[in-house]
Amino acid sequence: TDAERRTALFGKTVVAIDSGKLDQALAETEKQYAIAQKSNDAAGMTGDLQLKANILLEAGKYDAAKQAFEQALKTTKDSGLSQPVKDNAERFSHYNFARVAVAKKDLATAKTETETFRKGAETAKNANQLKQAHELAGRVALEEKNYDAAISELGQANQQNPDVLYLTAWAYKA
Repeated sequence: TDAERRTALFGKTVVAIDSGKLDQALAETEKQYAIAQKSNDAAGMTGDLQLKANILLEAGKYDAAKQAFEQALKTTKDSGLSQPVKDNAERFSHYNFARVAVAKKDLATAKTETETFRKGAETAKNANQLKQAHELAGRVALEEKNYDAAISELGQANQQNPDVLYLTAWAYKA
């Protein structure tokens, strides 16, 4: 089935990423997207685009990552998915855009996107997204070399996220 093929391709994507073969991971992600696109699976296409964007972000291809995040958001907004799903995608796009801005060292944009995301998470009363907002604020503080603020913000982020733990260690080391 298509679902089984997508699952197998995702497994190959994970192995490629874990092996540092990001170009291969992107190729596998494109195959997943093609399967989802064939059946007009908006949720699947959105997930594939977000995965692609995260791989591109990791590869240092920041503009391409932002474009993939934007395409993921558009795919969701233009779909027949429910309004709460669309609202969440809109809110979460600010998290993704903030991560791209931090990577590009565009801290003004990162702060704006982080604040927009935080306000949306507060309004939605989404505890997990509030933790992600603290993660973003911690990332910005690290880039500003404000290590005490980074430690404070990251301490309020998801303590089960290995990235948060790594960033916290980095802040303490500095």
